[in-house]
Formats: sequence, C-alpha cells, structure tokens
Amino acid sequence: MNASPKQPHRSSEPDLAFDIDALFTHLVEDLEVDLSFPMDWTFTLRGDSLQQLKSIAETLEEHQCELQESVEEIDEKGRLSQGRPMLSVVKTGALVPSEVKKIADRMQTIAERTGVEYEGVEVFDSIEDDELFDWMSLDDAVWRMRHFSDSGLNPGEELPWVFLLMGDTLPQMQTFADALVEGGFGNSQADEEPDEDGRFGVFIFMDGSNDEERLVAAHKQIMAIATKHDAELEGIQFLSEEDFIDVSLD
Repeated sequence: MNASPKQPHRSSEPDLAFDIDALFTHLVEDLEVDLSFPMDWTFTLRGDSLQQLKSIAETLEEHQCELQESVEEIDEKGRLSQGRPMLSVVKTGALVPSEVKKIADRMQTIAERTGVEYEGVEVFDSIEDDELFDWMSLDDAVWRMRHFSDSGLNPGEELPWVFLLMGDTLPQMQTFADALVEGGFGNSQADEEPDEDGRFGVFIFMDGSNDEERLVAAHKQIMAIATKHDAELEGIQFLSEEDFIDVSLD
C-alpha cells in the first residue's frame, strides 16, 4: 500500500510525505489501516553521488537501507528519464506519530548537513519472511510485484519467476515438462519426489521482469499447456533457480 502519493499535491491539501499527523489520519480514517500491525515506513534521500548516499547509509545501521544508482522517472508529459541516486531508509514496525516524526527529523537534519534532498516518508504493507516464500496465485503475484515497484524496483527490471504446477503421477508430469520445453519454457523440471499428498510437481524457472502484463501472458501460456495434461497451478514465486534451491535447503 502506498499511502503517500507521488503526484503533485494541491496547495490546499496536506503533503502526506511530510505532514506526519495528516498521514496517520489518512491511514486510519480514509484507508482504515490497523496500525497495531507492523508496516514498512520508508524515508527517501536523493543526491548526486551514490558514494555520498552509501556513506550516509553506513551511519544508519539500525535501519534497513536500500541504495539505487538511478531511478526511472516519468514526467507529466510521459517522458522517461533516469533520476538521481536514491537511498531508501526503511523502519519496520507498528510505529506511532512521534516515532515517525523522530526519524523524519533525523533524515531532514542529515539532508541539511550533507546537501542531499529529503523527499519524505511513504508507508507500505510489510511482507513477513514466511509470506515472502509462500506460493502465490496469479492475483497475489501481481500485487507482490506492485509492492516491489512501490519499494523502488523499476518497471521492466530483471525479476526471476518460478511457477509450480502439480499432477497425480510422475509420468504425467514428466510428459507435461517435455511439453512445456517444446512450448518455449526451456527450464521446466519434473520433481521425481512426491509431496506429502503423493502428488508430483513441475517447476518452471524463467528470466522474468517487473512487468505485470508479461507475467499474466506467461501464466496464460503455461495454463494452456497445463490444461492438456491435467496439471494444476500450485503457485508462483519470484526466485531464481539458485535462490530457490537455497531456500529449499534452509
């Protein structure tokens, strides 16, 4: 959830990136957010030097810091350009206004001292580690992708995908994996070990990207082949084959 709009605000409206009290009012009264649950509070600093932002990040060890060398920006006329380096400082928790104001004041002080620009705070739904590695439906995967975008992942940027489909027998799923390879999904692998319900899976690893339309199109193609082989979608994840193996071994 992005509670702080990026578009220019009207002069008569509070700027939710800087007006913390108005931001909390918006969350509670307009969005009906339960603030007793942890959320990701993201404070943004922009500067001309990535090294300078890196040096600032090293002084903020108590926070999660994410550096981006450049960020694609779209102006009011739809023109795309590369923006300045960005440092996102994330504090996850069920924060109260005074806590958010304290961090915001610190970011503003850092900006004034170093000459970088403080662009305010945004707040997003926090994704727990257990949720991060659950298999997702297509709709949930699209929403997760939007969360990545809100967190700074550029449109079209590399984002690995893995699909898992299930069937009743190993020969069935081996045939299905072969059909997927013939259909253009070259890294499709049948798992020879059944799950706890005695079903067999096929993993499809893809060099994906942060592109909702492309993900939906891949899902459509895969399900068209799956229907012919009585395979059902278990879910989608955003992991490379290497990362998937590492997670599976943990």
